Amino acid sequence: MKKVTLPVNFKNYDFKNLAKKEKNAALKVRYLALSHIAMGKTVLEAAAIVHKSNRMLHRWLNRLDQFGLEGLKDKPGRGRDLYLPLTKEAEFKDIVLQFTRTNAKNKITGYDVKQLLERHYNIDCTLPTAYNIILRLDLKKTKK
Repeated sequence: MKKVTLPVNFKNYDFKNLAKKEKNAALKVRYLALSHIAMGKTVLEAAAIVHKSNRMLHRWLNRLDQFGLEGLKDKPGRGRDLYLPLTKEAEFKDIVLQFTRTNAKNKITGYDVKQLLERHYNIDCTLPTAYNIILRLDLKKTKK
């Protein structure tokens, strides 16, 4: 079996403490796997402990070597695109606030958001998506 060459600065990291403090589950698993390697386990043993493939652990080691701890974090852009782009959030929030003022409403509903998105941006979304937008833009306590 070929011996793994660890990154030069591998011993500088305290992966066990990083794992304890980390809230992101995926990153926590990466830190735990690397802490097992730091404690002397082989890549195969560490991979079996965290239920990942040894190829995945080799990728993490390579990313750690190239980019440091930042290389272990997930890159942005994972997941589904937002219906309402981030660049339009402030504008849409103003539209919602104007709507609540002109219609004398104390509270915005998912149906209202759904209609406003359709009218102003031609976005047809589901009701749960509309409620997620209300939460994301902190519109649930609209009373102005």
